[in-house]
Amino acid sequence: MIHFLVARGQDSGITKYLSLWGLPLAKRLSVTYYDALARQTEFHPGTYVFAALDQLDASALGVVSGLHAHLAGEPGFRFLNHTDPARTLRRYDLLTALHRQGRNSFRAERATGKLDALTYPVFVRSERAHSGALSPLLRTPREVDAAIGGLLVQGHGIRDLLVVEFCDTADACGDYRKYAAFIVGDRVIARSLACGRDWMLKFHSTNFSRALVEEERAYVVENPHERELAGIFRLAGVQYGRADYAVRDGRIETWEINLNPTIGRGAGPSSGAAPAELEPIRRETKEHFYRALQAAWEAVDPLGQPAPAVRVLWPALEQAPAGTRWLELCRTVLRPAKPLLAPVVRRASPMIGRLARRIASPPR
Repeated sequence: MIHFLVARGQDSGITKYLSLWGLPLAKRLSVTYYDALARQTEFHPGTYVFAALDQLDASALGVVSGLHAHLAGEPGFRFLNHTDPARTLRRYDLLTALHRQGRNSFRAERATGKLDALTYPVFVRSERAHSGALSPLLRTPREVDAAIGGLLVQGHGIRDLLVVEFCDTADACGDYRKYAAFIVGDRVIARSLACGRDWMLKFHSTNFSRALVEEERAYVVENPHERELAGIFRLAGVQYGRADYAVRDGRIETWEINLNPTIGRGAGPSSGAAPAELEPIRRETKEHFYRALQAAWEAVDPLGQPAPAVRVLWPALEQAPAGTRWLELCRTVLRPAKPLLAPVVRRASPMIGRLARRIASPPR
C-alpha cells in the first residue's frame, strides 16, 4: 500500500490524478492528512510519501519527524522524502547547494542575508510557496528594498523571502523554455515542456504551436535529461517531487523541486489553451507520461507478505499561533482601505524593506 501524506487543503494534485489517470492505482494509494495522524494509533506497512514537507510549520514538522523516526526501523515501512530538512533539502538550501557544486550558475540569498554580492537583475520569491516570482526584475538595491517592503505590507514574512539572481535562458529568438520532470522512488519521468516569451513562464503564457507540441512530445518520450536529473534529485534527497528547470549552454539550471506538484487536471474540462487540431499529439504525450508514472508507483509498492501494523501514540498537532490568526484579521479589516493606502505604502516601501532587513538580519 502507498500512503500519500499531505496537508489538508493541498491535496488537489493527488486527488485529481486519482480521479482520472490514476484510477488503476486508487485501491493501492491512499491519501492521509498530516493533521489527522494524531488521531491514528495504528500504522500499516507500506510506502509512505511525505509530500509538501516545506509547507509544514515547525510544530507539525516536529510531530511528523517523530512518527518517521518511530516507523523507520520497523519491517515493511519505506519512505519517499525525509522529514529532516538536512536530508530532503528545501528551496534555499537546494539552490545554495546547486550553486556551490557548479550545477546552477545563479545564486539565491535570504532577504535577511547579505545581498551585496548578488549580481543584478534579481527578483524576490517565497521560499515555501510555489507562486513563482513575487516581483518584477529588480536592478538596484533600492528596488529590492521597495519590493520587500511592499511584500511585507501585503502580509509576507521577511524570513520567507528569497532574493534570486536572474538567469537568462532565452534562446536566440527570445523564447524561454521550462521543463518539468517527476521523480517517484528512483525513476525520473519527463513531464512537460512550456515555451513562451515571458521569463516567468506560466501555463497561460505558453506558445502552443505545432512545433512546440511536437518538441514537447519528443522531450517526454525520450527523457533526455534523465541521468543528470537523477543526480540533482539525489543531491536534494528527494524521492517524490517535480523539478522545474531550464537548459542554458547545454546544462540544466534548476529553478525548484516541488514536493507536492500538480500531476494533471483530473476529470474536469480541458483548458482549451491549445488548438483542437494539436490535441491528438498532446494526448499521446500525456498518455506516455501517465503510463510511466503508474509504472513508477507500482515499482515503489511491490506486492509481498503482509507485515503487522505498528501502534504509535503521539501528541496532537498544535493549532496555528494566535499571532497568525490576528494578522489575518487585520488584513480583512484593512482590505477596504487598500486603494487609499496604496500610494502611501508605495512611497514608504524602500524604508520599510531596509528597516525590516536590518532588524531581521543576524548580527555580523
